Amino acid sequence: MTMKKRSESAETYELKTWRDFPPMNISMGTMLHNMTGSWRFIKPIYEDKVPACQNACPAGNDIEGWIKLVQKGEYDKAYWHLKREQPFPAILGRICFRFCEASCNRAHLDDFVGINELERFVGDRVELSTPHPDVPEYNGKKLAVIGSGPAGMSAAYYGRLLGFRVTMFEMLPEMGGILRVGIPAYRLPREVVAEEFKGLKNMGIELMPNTSVGKDITLNELRDDYDYIFLATGVHESAKLDLKGEDESDLIMSGLGMLKKVALGEDVDLGKRVAVIGGGNTAIDAARTSVRLGSKVIVIYRRSETEMPAHPAEVEEAREEGVEFRFLAAPENIEINNDGNIERLVCCKMELGPPDESGRRRPVKKEGALFEVETDSILTAIGEIPAFDYLKGIVKTENRVVEVNEGMQVKTADEGGAKIFAGGDIIDMPHTVVHAVAAGKKASIVMDCDRKGTDFSEVFKKIAIGDGRALSFSKYMGWAPVNPVSQNNEKVVDSEKIVYDYFIKASQVDKKVVNADARRGSFDAYGKTFDEDQAQKEAARCMHCGRCTECDNCLIFCPDVSVLVRGEGQFGYAIDYDYCKGCGICFTECPRNAITMIAEEISIQVDDLQ
Repeated sequence: MTMKKRSESAETYELKTWRDFPPMNISMGTMLHNMTGSWRFIKPIYEDKVPACQNACPAGNDIEGWIKLVQKGEYDKAYWHLKREQPFPAILGRICFRFCEASCNRAHLDDFVGINELERFVGDRVELSTPHPDVPEYNGKKLAVIGSGPAGMSAAYYGRLLGFRVTMFEMLPEMGGILRVGIPAYRLPREVVAEEFKGLKNMGIELMPNTSVGKDITLNELRDDYDYIFLATGVHESAKLDLKGEDESDLIMSGLGMLKKVALGEDVDLGKRVAVIGGGNTAIDAARTSVRLGSKVIVIYRRSETEMPAHPAEVEEAREEGVEFRFLAAPENIEINNDGNIERLVCCKMELGPPDESGRRRPVKKEGALFEVETDSILTAIGEIPAFDYLKGIVKTENRVVEVNEGMQVKTADEGGAKIFAGGDIIDMPHTVVHAVAAGKKASIVMDCDRKGTDFSEVFKKIAIGDGRALSFSKYMGWAPVNPVSQNNEKVVDSEKIVYDYFIKASQVDKKVVNADARRGSFDAYGKTFDEDQAQKEAARCMHCGRCTECDNCLIFCPDVSVLVRGEGQFGYAIDYDYCKGCGICFTECPRNAITMIAEEISIQVDDLQ
C-alpha cells in the first residue's frame, strides 16, 4: 500500500497511513487488531533542542533558526529573528570572535559553517535605521544608560522592547563608545555604527552625545530622575609600563589613545618605525592601524604566541600586512633625548615560568639578556583600565571592576534613588563585544522582573539556554520559535549526538578578500559581504543540529508505520502510540537528535497484582 508523500496534493492526506484503509483490510492478513503499543516501556517524542553553536554564543543567538529562514529566502524574517537575541548583526557579523563557529558540529565532518559571514549577510539585508516593528507602549518606568558601547546599546534596545523610556548618555561627540573609537574602520565601518544608532533613535530611545556623567550631570541627579540606571562606561584608559621616560615624550602613547585620535579624524604622526607593547586585541588593532599610517611596526610581547590573548585570525592578518612580532620580550628602559625623541628602547628577553593567576605561564626575565629596538614611537597596550571618578563613591568597586550580583545589580553606598546595574568591560566578565551585548540583555530582563515584582532567579531557570551561559529573550517574551514544536532549551546537541552518515561533505564557500598590499594603504573595510548565491550555499551547509527538518527518516525507518505525517500546512510528524513499541529506531536514525526517548508512564491496578 502506498505511503502518501508530503509533496503531493492536499487530497492525498485523506489516507495518511495503512491503518486509514477500510476495516475490511483487517481480514486480509494485517496486524491492525494487535495494538503493539501496549508492549512499550519507553517512547519517542519530538522536541527541538539547543544546537552546540547556540549554546556557545554568550548572547544565546538562535543561529539555526535564522539560518533556516535564510535558506527559505525569507531574509527580512531572518533579520528580525536574529535580532531577538543578538540585536546588532551588522556589527557582530564583522567583529565577533565567533565562539559559535568554534563549537559548530559541522567541523567534525569537514569545516565549520561560516556563521559570522552569514550573520553579516543578514545584518546588511535590512536598513539598520529601521525601527523594531514591535516596539511597545511605555511601561511608566525610565532607564538611564551611561555609555554607548555594546553593553549600553544592548541594554537600551532590550529596555525599550520591554517598555522602558530609555535615555543614553555618551561623553564623546559620537555615539558608539569602543565600537566608534576603539575598533578601526577597516574592521567596523563608521557608517554601520551610525546607522545602528539611527535605528535605536527611531525606536524612541533618546541619545545624548557630548554629555559627561560626572561633569554635565551627576550620578545622584540621574538617581533622582530615573527608576533604573545601567552603567556601561567601558575601559578607555591604558595601564602604564611604569618605566622611566614613559611620560617624557608625546611619541609614547597608549594604543587606545592613538586609535581614538585616528577614529575622530585627528592627525597622528608616528614616524617611520613603531613599537607596540602588548599582545591583546588592542595591540593588534594599534599595530595594523600604524601600518596604514605608513609606519613599519614591531609588536613586542612578553609571552609566547601560544599565550597571546589576541584573536589568532587578527594576528595572522597583521602578519600578512607586514607587522613583525618579537615574542618572549619586554621593555626594560626608555631613553628620551632633549628634543623629546626616543633615543633608545631597551628590551629584555623573557622565558616562561610556572602559571600565574590567569592560568598562563608567567614570563620571567633572563638576566643580562638585553637588546635594543629602533623605533620612533611607542604604543602601549598592556591592558585597559576603567575611569570611575564619576561614581563618586556611590557605587562600590574592587580590583578595578564594579561589583555586581547574579542579576547585574551593583552594590551602592546607600539605598536611595534608582536601582543601578552594570555590564560590559567594567564588571568581571570576558572583554568581548558579544559578552557585553549579553550583559545588557540580562540586566534589562532583571530590571523588568523588578518592575513586575518577580524573582529574577526563578525567571532565569525558565529562560536559560543550554548550560545556562545565555538567556532567551524570546522565551521571556513568549515569542514563537521557527519550528512550531515542543522546545527543550536544556539539552545541548553536540557532535556525539549527530549521525554524520546522513550528511555529505561540502567545503566552505570561498570568500575572496582584499590582498594584504591593498589593505596596507587603506582604512576602507576589506571584508566583503556574501552575495545571495554565496549565502544560500553556505547556509545549506548548516546541519540544523537538534532541530527537525522533516527529513522523513523517522517516517521511513519506523517498522510499525506509527509515524504519521501531519496535515496540510502543519509542521512535523505525530506518533500513533497505539502501535509504537518504543523500539527507538526513529531516535537512532534521526540525523539531528530531534527525537528523545522518555520513560513510559505505566498505570498498574492493585487487582492485577493479586
